[in-house]
Amino acid sequence: MIDLLKQYVENRIQLVKFNFIGAIANVAAGLVSSFLLLVMGLLILLMFSIALAFWLATFFESEVIGFALVGLVYVILFVVYAAFAKDGVELKIKDKIVESALTDDDDFNESTEYEE
Repeated sequence: MIDLLKQYVENRIQLVKFNFIGAIANVAAGLVSSFLLLVMGLLILLMFSIALAFWLATFFESEVIGFALVGLVYVILFVVYAAFAKDGVELKIKDKIVESALTDDDDFNESTEYEE
């Protein structure tokens, strides 16, 4: 009986480890994927920003003014984000990370439930 109890405890510890590893792997995969999307999005934004700056420069006949206007747009976006949207975005990111960590855990636990 004691041997069965020891084996049960060891199995439960192993199960917790596997659940933890699965949750970490899920979060890490999501972070890497999000990072790659962020880098690609930033490169696209950079290219369009440069194109917009040169296009504006043709109207004002000054590249400095064209790039300054694009920079001003980003400063305005930064101020609006910092003032109004920062907390909401942080909350959504935290919720998404917790949700991704718990998704695999719930699927695994549902498939390993015992009937008594």
